[in-house]
Order: sequence, then C-alpha cells, then structure tokens
Amino acid sequence: MDLNQLIVAQLDSAYRWIERAADGLTDEQLYYQPTSDTNSIAWLVWHLSRWRDAKGATISGMPQVWISEGWAERFGMAADRTGLGDTAEQVASFRPDRDSLLGYADVAHRAIVECVSKLAPEQFEQPVEYMPGDLRPVWTVLIGVVGDST
Repeated sequence: MDLNQLIVAQLDSAYRWIERAADGLTDEQLYYQPTSDTNSIAWLVWHLSRWRDAKGATISGMPQVWISEGWAERFGMAADRTGLGDTAEQVASFRPDRDSLLGYADVAHRAIVECVSKLAPEQFEQPVEYMPGDLRPVWTVLIGVVGDST
C-alpha cells in the first residue's frame, strides 16, 4: 500500500462515519441542536464536506465542486463560505434539503479522493495553505481533513 492508498482508505473510512451520522435520521433529528450554541448533524455534514472540498481544491489546484458544480447556488450560500466562523444564527438557520446536503457530501468526498489518488510521492511534501497564513505539507493537511471527520 502506498501513501495515496493509505490516505484514500482513511478518507473513505471517515466519510462512512459522516454517512452513518445522517443515515435514517428524521429531518427533525438531522437539524436538531441540543443547545443554541451547538451544531446540528446537518451543519456538521456540510462543514466537513466543505472543508474536504476546499482543501482538495487547494492541493490539486482545481476548482472547488461547491463552486464549479453550482452547489453554492443550490444552497443559496456564498461561494467562499465553509462554516468557519459561522454564528449561532447561521448554524440555526442552516436547513438545506436532505438530498442536496448528502449529494454535496458525496461529490466533495469523491473530489478529494480523486485529488489524493493522482498525487505523486513528492507532492505530499509540498507546502499548501491550511488556513490563511498557515502553510503546511500536503500530507499534514490531508491528515487534518481525516482527523476533523472522525
């Protein structure tokens, strides 16, 4: 197993947890917030998917599927919104339809898997922006994406 396969396996495993979190839930359960300052499962599925999409695009140099495939418009949200810094009101008002939410999660996952599958060994050491002003090697960015999803 090479590094590409290892990271793809980890991304797949983490994505299965995201799928399981939403599987079989009613809409009430999907959008439920235990307190006003906690995130719903729906918001977490979206945010983790946005992060996968954004980081995969940063690494690959390809556009985010959120933008290129029109998901931002379908969600009625800004193209650059990832959930980082969302207010309690933004989280509470987040209610996309289930099919759009899970559809976006799926395409964002497939996009980062494709990105990782195509990386040459030396590309894992290239610095990319993890957060504004925070450059890290590609492999640490990918480990962060996996870790955030588990």
